[in-house]
Amino acid sequence: MSEREPGPAERAALERARVGELARRREGYTRLEQVAELDRSAVAEVTGDRSTERLLEELWRISAAEARRLVAESRDLCPRRSLLGEALAPRLPCTATVAASGEIGPAHIAIIRTTMRRLDRVEGLPAPAWADAEQTLADEATRWGPRGLQAVADRLLAHLDPDGDEPPEEARSRDDELLFSHRRDGTLLFRGRMGDPVDGEAFLEVIDGLATRCGPEDQRELARRRVDGLKDLVADARSPRGIATDTTGPEGRPEDQSEAPSASIPEPRRGHPAGGAPRVERPGRALLTITIDHRWLREALGERGGFGLLDSGARVHPATARRWACDAAVIPVVLGSRSEPLDVGRAQRTAGDAIRRALDLRDGGCAFPGCDRRPRRCQAHHVDHWLDGGETALDNMCLLCSFHHQLVHHGHWTIRMIDGRPWFTPPWIIDPGRRPRPGGRPRVPT
Repeated sequence: MSEREPGPAERAALERARVGELARRREGYTRLEQVAELDRSAVAEVTGDRSTERLLEELWRISAAEARRLVAESRDLCPRRSLLGEALAPRLPCTATVAASGEIGPAHIAIIRTTMRRLDRVEGLPAPAWADAEQTLADEATRWGPRGLQAVADRLLAHLDPDGDEPPEEARSRDDELLFSHRRDGTLLFRGRMGDPVDGEAFLEVIDGLATRCGPEDQRELARRRVDGLKDLVADARSPRGIATDTTGPEGRPEDQSEAPSASIPEPRRGHPAGGAPRVERPGRALLTITIDHRWLREALGERGGFGLLDSGARVHPATARRWACDAAVIPVVLGSRSEPLDVGRAQRTAGDAIRRALDLRDGGCAFPGCDRRPRRCQAHHVDHWLDGGETALDNMCLLCSFHHQLVHHGHWTIRMIDGRPWFTPPWIIDPGRRPRPGGRPRVPT
């Protein structure tokens, strides 16, 4: 996101787009009201069509699938009449209200209708519980995009109609290769081949699953999202219980020590005996030493102001160093005015197991509104940065995936903790009113 504030012409364009979308959504509901009127009046019988759906196909020259959807939505969201001619409220009254106002779009409506049809089949579900579920979905649809609303719907269904997942099938492998080459500038090039189509499908499923967009503000191209997903996969493998750390031989010695990388992977800080505390989901941590002037680090000055140095001599922007310092095993060697080390690390900079476990439970993954990244793909972010005196405590931290972690550090989004929950305030370019949005796990009001 650009650091420049939008000018008058850009603000006007944004407002036209916002108002235009509201108008289109309201027009969509007006269209449903027209369908409902045709359906209630049984016009199809007069015209000789078999049904209202068939009438719409001819009248508006639309597909049969779209005609069926419009009729079904109109019967759920528009006022009805009883067999005696009495006026009845819509089957989904709360959804109808927010749809008529333009606050939700077709994707929201589809999720709510699908969820409510599922609840229709739950035996013994009390009518008040069904109505409360519909109201909850309608309310949450005005706060979340389709992805966030789907998470709310899933939690509702898990509570009212729990259902299990099918176990994944085992994969096979054969005749594969992965080749690497380094450029002088440190760039890594690689290419590979998977001969077994089943392995190929499994690989694509994982990588493309990791490459989904983090939300509407994520404008990365697919190729970039795929390589970022691969980085997340590698980071998870390097975690204390990841597959990359399981390298001990039959006698307990590390295998092939002569080829071990120079950058070490931190050992687990403590082990849990059988039946002890559950596993804490956290990403792998890089162990890096960054040498940087204290003033540059605190003020996050740009390239002209200063930079940090890795052991390799590569330069690191101060803002990047601040982001890494949130939840990585980074050792910040901070230098004073005479280049003497002022501080080498700090004991409570990163979240301990207890805090991390609480973050996993509270946020359920990336806390950014609408993001569904799981806890193990997230980093613990200090709301008030540790480098600025912020405490490493649950009420000053939240989970963020790598993309949204960068967005918060380098963009105009701000975070505040309200009642123990992170709230995200977007920049004006996203919301002129800068209304805070609830973050963390989508919650079902109780």
